[in-house]
Amino acid sequence: MKKVYLFVFASLIFATCISAQTVIPPEGIESITAQEMYDHVAFLASDEMQGRDTPSPELNKAAEYIAADFNQNGLLPISENGSYFQPFNTQRMKLDTPNTLSVSINGEEIDFRIKNDFVPLHLSGNKAAEAPLTFVGYGIEAPEYGYNDYANIDVKGKIVLVLSNEPQQKDSTSVFDGVKNTDYSKLYVKVETAIQHGAVGLLYIRNPNNNIGRRPPNKWPSLMRTKPENYKVPLTLEQPQDQKLVAMAIGKKVADTLMGGSNTTLSDLQTLIDNDLTPQSRELSGVTVKMNVSLAAEILPTQNVVCYIQGTDLKDEFVVIGAHYDHVGVNNGEVYNGADDNASGSAGVMEIAEAFASCGQKPRRSVVFITFAGEEKGLFGSRFYADNPVFSTQNTVAMLNMDMISRNDSNEVAIIGWRTSEDLKIINEKQNEAIEMKLAYDQERYFRQSDHYPFYTKNIPVLFYNTKNHEDLHKPTDDIEKIIPEKMAKIGKLVFSTAWNIANADTRPTFTPIK
Repeated sequence: MKKVYLFVFASLIFATCISAQTVIPPEGIESITAQEMYDHVAFLASDEMQGRDTPSPELNKAAEYIAADFNQNGLLPISENGSYFQPFNTQRMKLDTPNTLSVSINGEEIDFRIKNDFVPLHLSGNKAAEAPLTFVGYGIEAPEYGYNDYANIDVKGKIVLVLSNEPQQKDSTSVFDGVKNTDYSKLYVKVETAIQHGAVGLLYIRNPNNNIGRRPPNKWPSLMRTKPENYKVPLTLEQPQDQKLVAMAIGKKVADTLMGGSNTTLSDLQTLIDNDLTPQSRELSGVTVKMNVSLAAEILPTQNVVCYIQGTDLKDEFVVIGAHYDHVGVNNGEVYNGADDNASGSAGVMEIAEAFASCGQKPRRSVVFITFAGEEKGLFGSRFYADNPVFSTQNTVAMLNMDMISRNDSNEVAIIGWRTSEDLKIINEKQNEAIEMKLAYDQERYFRQSDHYPFYTKNIPVLFYNTKNHEDLHKPTDDIEKIIPEKMAKIGKLVFSTAWNIANADTRPTFTPIK
């Protein structure tokens, strides 16, 4: 009973601190205008920017534009030479040698052939692994859907066998967003989840009930008879090898071999999972896998754009405000301008940075403004920052992210990630009393899909501001003519007001992991 009273008392104290910090500098609010929002989007989403692909000369030009705006408004750079850039590397891999796969079944070793039986994955580590094999279903840990293939099974030091896609992928009533794919279906998410659980290797296979394929899917031009026109191996984020695992795609022959000693099949296990979303993860007794992947990397540099305003008495604690400034480039001669996705969020970061700089007083905590590269490739920029922070993630008290803030209902904004901190939710709602937007809390299925997520993995509470999907998402029709500048300005004012309160509160907001 005493614990309950203490919790309530602590909550009341925090609520009092929040209410004491609601006076927002009017000069900050007034500096955020629809016209300036529009002007920033008009530049970033112009045809001249060629869709701001990562990496590209046009993305670099966008970075220079954002950095110049930070500088003009007196925001501090992150290096002694006056640079606002946090450089990092992407890479495009090609096959090297050797690449081998063998399986030991109760002591009998079987070798397999590259291309026919297995193919290294482009995001694999450049190393070898030998370990027992564990089947982990779809390789998904999705607390918001009440589903976890890793529940009650230990894969530390093991190699995992993972199905493609996600449960009930053809079922319109599936909690996994019906027949649409969520981020949990993405290969890099499956790989990251396996790494988080301590796996040293991953074998990836097409779902047997949806065409397993005699041969594994192949992305390597050197293994293709005819390379498709303009084809390129997907980019990866350069990371230390100790942060990677060995990963391969396998075909039917390898799958049949792996399951040969079991009293079930992959098809049976997939059916059991899909029937009622019950994980079927299990160790495959007597099966040891030996993998070796050799890849060569072409290094392709890019950058995040980062600035900050230094706080006063709590200057060694940080509030991060971010958005990605890249988009998807040009396809078949058509420019994908990405006005909403995400020139709008980038404009929001610039306007809020200007708002903080316009105030006649400094916040107590330092406030960091970041536009991330490579979000469209797999959260590259935010993942890199979270692992290589300019400012301590341990002392980062909150991250506010804007991704697509200019479309749909002119007065509604979705608030995602609020479950990571009831305190942040309360602050945001209190500040919205003056701005009077309609706050929607129905978009949590997009929690993993933007740059706040890597911060969440570092135990940082987050809020993600988004105005929901539309018919122009990732199409060449996502143009400046369709944005709502006044809506962007209102969201900018809401984020600024919320950030101002977080930066000036006596206590840091609580963090709650999503389970």
